[in-house]
Amino acid sequence: MKRKNKTTKYILAGLFLSSMMGVTTACDPLGIEPTTKVDEERFWENPQLARSYVNNFYFISQSASGDTFQSEQWSDNCQGNYEQDWDTYRQYNFNKRTYDENNGITCFSAPWSGAYKNIRAVNLGIEKISSSSILTEAQKNQFLGECYFFRAFIYFDMEKFWGSVPYVDKALTIEDETYLPRTKRETIFDNILDDLQKSVDYFKAYGGTHTLGMVNEDVANAYISRVALYAANAADASAKGLYSDDAEGLFKFEKNANHYYELAYNAAKGLIGKYSLEPNYEDLFTKTESHTSVESIWPVMFKENQRSGFNPTAKNGPDGNYYGATEDATYSYGRRSGLFPTQDLVDCYLQKDDADGKWKNWWETSQAKAMGIHRNAEGELEGESANYRDMFKNRDSRFYSTVTYDGAYMGPEEERYIIQTWIDNTTLDEKTLKYSALHSGYRVMENLNSAPINRASAQTITGYYSRKYSQFNKINTDGTLDFDTQRQTCYFNVRYAEVLLNCAEASIKLGKTDAAGYINEIRNRAGLPNYDGNDLWNEMKLQRRLEFAFECPGFRYFDLLRWGEAEGKTTIEELNTPSRGLWIFRKGMESEKAGENGYPVEPGGEGYFTPKFQTFEMPYSYYERKFDDARYYFVPFSQSMLRDYTQLQQNPGWKNFNYNLSLIHISEPTRLGMIS
Repeated sequence: MKRKNKTTKYILAGLFLSSMMGVTTACDPLGIEPTTKVDEERFWENPQLARSYVNNFYFISQSASGDTFQSEQWSDNCQGNYEQDWDTYRQYNFNKRTYDENNGITCFSAPWSGAYKNIRAVNLGIEKISSSSILTEAQKNQFLGECYFFRAFIYFDMEKFWGSVPYVDKALTIEDETYLPRTKRETIFDNILDDLQKSVDYFKAYGGTHTLGMVNEDVANAYISRVALYAANAADASAKGLYSDDAEGLFKFEKNANHYYELAYNAAKGLIGKYSLEPNYEDLFTKTESHTSVESIWPVMFKENQRSGFNPTAKNGPDGNYYGATEDATYSYGRRSGLFPTQDLVDCYLQKDDADGKWKNWWETSQAKAMGIHRNAEGELEGESANYRDMFKNRDSRFYSTVTYDGAYMGPEEERYIIQTWIDNTTLDEKTLKYSALHSGYRVMENLNSAPINRASAQTITGYYSRKYSQFNKINTDGTLDFDTQRQTCYFNVRYAEVLLNCAEASIKLGKTDAAGYINEIRNRAGLPNYDGNDLWNEMKLQRRLEFAFECPGFRYFDLLRWGEAEGKTTIEELNTPSRGLWIFRKGMESEKAGENGYPVEPGGEGYFTPKFQTFEMPYSYYERKFDDARYYFVPFSQSMLRDYTQLQQNPGWKNFNYNLSLIHISEPTRLGMIS
């Protein structure tokens, strides 16, 4: 079966990147025709247009990423909300796995049709650049280094969702068969790694200077270390026979895991010492010049009036009023958020004990003992203290760059900018928000009986807000924070901390002795001493979780998947339990004055009681998670797609699987979008 699509005569290249790279598409000072009117043959005779064509690949991003941190919401680091009219953070379908081969998936845009369009564009670039008689050897080497890298980048993104996909390494035409069978997973990984090595080789041959924000030899090597770890985990899964429902052997590996661990180790090891960690962790996410950090390997940069689209500041905050609002100035933050760190993540940040100076779990310190913290019958932590905010003091420094908690400031350290996530236990018959806490989705005690949904769920439902990448550095004339203006910021597709942890992971698996040193570099930057425990493997996983929590692109969800695969798990515990949070109970002032909205009763005041707190597991069905079957490592192909595209084999465990959820509207991925 062949797809008959009309090919285009003209190529529109560089349109998306013209603002970033300074390429004009309207006219050219040398008198050439606009790029929108240059036919294909002449297009490739112009080095500037070839450059703009390759530049376009830099707008390809990883799926489930961006400033809504979708994959982080799938992990145990983050809980999204349940606003029924706004599904930015409502990951109900994905977290509960309410998708199947009959219906498909609605909770994210699967990297399928768009990915193959991008692959065709890259393949076309490889063919045209390789055969060009106009480009210099240096230009060819640089452009091809980028093209091969981005082909690997796209296939790696697809592999994480589908496992095995059809592999295409040429620009298909209307004469080619476009309904292709899936390629073995091992071959997909080998092809990705081969493309990355070609990228390295082309960049070495290029030998020119590197432009900040563009891929280069170091970026390609860092990606080899990343991809090879995933391949090693997949090889381990194959050895354990995790996927028995695999008639065509698509998930079987011939090579063992150590082959890939060696590749990962050598690629990462070659970068050790070429970069260093940024001394202050927070500077990576809040400084306007963070892209120039000594830790930066591949930054993706955004700037007001030049490039927008990544602005977590606009999303990291509460929906409620500023503290100390008055009738004349009842200003509201007005953020419809849904990136709520879980207690599971918060528990991982160690605290320094005031008594002996040692780093411990926060509930084991002398501060915790002073607050009477203990485990209740449900195994959750509870206590009471007027000084309960001491639990947030002297934590691992990464905590303060990642999490906004009760008593933290969103902006300058002034009263109006303080965040209050405590819950009011007022006993008034007529309860109004003027007596309640400002920034909690629960507000008052009676609301604990039902799940916060709709607009209430835009306030924190775990007790925390995300903070990473937030720059509270723009204040309006009325004193409110300017959230929406695009910040000059960046995220890192690759930074040096990952190289260290990739090398450590491969080193541990290969039985080498240098892993502890790399892990300690990460710990020391966070203010922690060298690791002195016995389980270096779990320490590596913990540091990876803390180091990259709430980052773009996300790591935690896919790390849990690949480690679970390697261990042969059919249940991933971290993804099979509800999120946990922290409830703090205080007495709010009973007053008719709007200016006292959100004020807690102080000691000696009417109705005062010592604040109480307890951790909790979400008791609401909206916020459940499910991962109790190996089928969930990959998403399924819909039945309609399999019916039309007979060359595809369904992913393991999904054949004839049906939740029978007829009331849920589900979209499906399209067939291969190989011809533009």
